[in-house]
Amino acid sequence: MKFTADENYDALNRFEKWDPETQTTIKERVANELGDVLSYEFLTEREGEILELLLDALIPQEKNSKYIIKISEIIDRDLAKDTKGVRYGANPWPREFYQTGIADFASHAKEIFGKPIEDFSMVQIEKYIAEIFERNADDFLYRFARKVLSDATAIYFSHPASWNMIGFPGPAYPLGYPFLDCSEKEDWEPSYRKR
Repeated sequence: MKFTADENYDALNRFEKWDPETQTTIKERVANELGDVLSYEFLTEREGEILELLLDALIPQEKNSKYIIKISEIIDRDLAKDTKGVRYGANPWPREFYQTGIADFASHAKEIFGKPIEDFSMVQIEKYIAEIFERNADDFLYRFARKVLSDATAIYFSHPASWNMIGFPGPAYPLGYPFLDCSEKEDWEPSYRKR
């Protein structure tokens, strides 16, 4: 049995209830991180396009929606910062990991299918990614695809544009959650219905 939030609920309607710092952060994210026009600071234009193809297959977004989250641009912005980030096991540091991963993702696709990844249909890209996810965990492309999926999922589901879809009512600060019992809810939380 699945539950979904009331379709008329909008977490951003509570904007005035939040403290000024939270309002500023959310306002900037909604203003700067939505849309289909992308620009890159660290990645080249082609690297950004290839990353976008991968992301379109991993986390498809409605192209005509006003709530398209610029996942590739947000990843790029983080890579452009002069910090090392986090590195696990044999993985290189994030900047090298992304640049090498994008290059390998594209070159390996061309070796297998004989055409540039940009000429693939979405079905072909999805099949190619499914093949990568079936590989051994030691495979570099497997680790890269997992990293992109992990980063993209964190960006997508933490973004204010996704809150209504997942039923998240937004920040509770400064009001907090006085009703902590599972059977109770705040008057500003969404209603849920069976789907």
